Amino acid sequence: MRVLITGSRSYAALEMARRFKEAGWDVYTADSVRFPVCRGSGAVTQSFLLPSPRRDLRGFVDGLIRIIQRYRIDLLMPSSEEIFYIASRLGPLRNHCRVYCDALEKLVRLHNKWEFSRLAAGCRVQTPATILLTSQEDVERLEGSEKRYVLKPVYGRFAARNRFGSGDFRDVRSGKDDLWIAQEYVQGAEYCSYHLAVEGEIRAHACYQPVYRWGRASGYYFQPVEKPAIARFAEEIARKLRFTGHLAFDFIETSSGAMYVLECNPRATSGIHLLSPGELTRPFSSGWRDAPRRDGRPKMIGYAMLLRPLDRGIRGLRRWAADFARAEDVLFDPRDPWVPLYHLFSLLETVRVSLSRGVGFKEAATADIEWDGEEIEPCG
Repeated sequence: MRVLITGSRSYAALEMARRFKEAGWDVYTADSVRFPVCRGSGAVTQSFLLPSPRRDLRGFVDGLIRIIQRYRIDLLMPSSEEIFYIASRLGPLRNHCRVYCDALEKLVRLHNKWEFSRLAAGCRVQTPATILLTSQEDVERLEGSEKRYVLKPVYGRFAARNRFGSGDFRDVRSGKDDLWIAQEYVQGAEYCSYHLAVEGEIRAHACYQPVYRWGRASGYYFQPVEKPAIARFAEEIARKLRFTGHLAFDFIETSSGAMYVLECNPRATSGIHLLSPGELTRPFSSGWRDAPRRDGRPKMIGYAMLLRPLDRGIRGLRRWAADFARAEDVLFDPRDPWVPLYHLFSLLETVRVSLSRGVGFKEAATADIEWDGEEIEPCG
């Protein structure tokens, strides 16, 4: 069996490549950056450079089809936001191989934070009170509200543009080309989950706490936990949409035990690192029902931990050291020695894009593949 993984710059794609290789698959990867981290992995048979789907969708899809045909790919596995462009061209791509992705209209209901809040409203897990901001007047009305809100663009990632206090609301310019929502602030413990769904059925599941994180943005230390309410919610959403693809959710659990779902990412996220060997690939084989056991170890982005040993102050240093010692790094593996070098090249490439375009590092990391609801011409 042969798999083609796209978005190969991401750690999630690297996890996929290693797991598929361990399961006996031939692994091919593709991306629109020159130095994706997967390019340095010994798990990858061959890596390909494609045009940016955001700037040249036809060239991107034609390139995928050429690779699929030439190397007889059995499964196309998107990992990051290129999934939205792949979803818009499911018809042509499915003529050549299996595509682990659902229709674009389903992805929109999950990726668009307003649409997701409506989709989840009838489920057993609660959603915070959410308001769609259609004009600047809607934003201004919130400034005097007694309730505390978090403002988010309906299409956003990494919490890069979120506003957490009314003093920041003045910077928000909500309109038809860049809609925002106001979500009532809920305080409590944060949880994240990741799931693999096939035709409305959850076939792999992981839940974790982002114990260490960059401020209010992405986490870099993933402590596995069991939360039955989260697993049931994912099953409910998957059934509701009869969904096939990645599902990932963010939650807050209050001190009273109430669980709130905040948003959804219909792509691979850090929870994929917590799946046991075989659990990631099993949904694509006939023996998927035999659930492998996990070792229960936390996973981490090791260099990020090393950069922030005093994240919790001097008193937290002993806890940091203990957490570091018991976690497994998702990036560095002695059996895969070239990955660190290509990861450095990848970071330098992102820095170059950031400086040349005058955007932040996070924005530069996904600028060529992200999708913010722009019109994509439908294709059968």
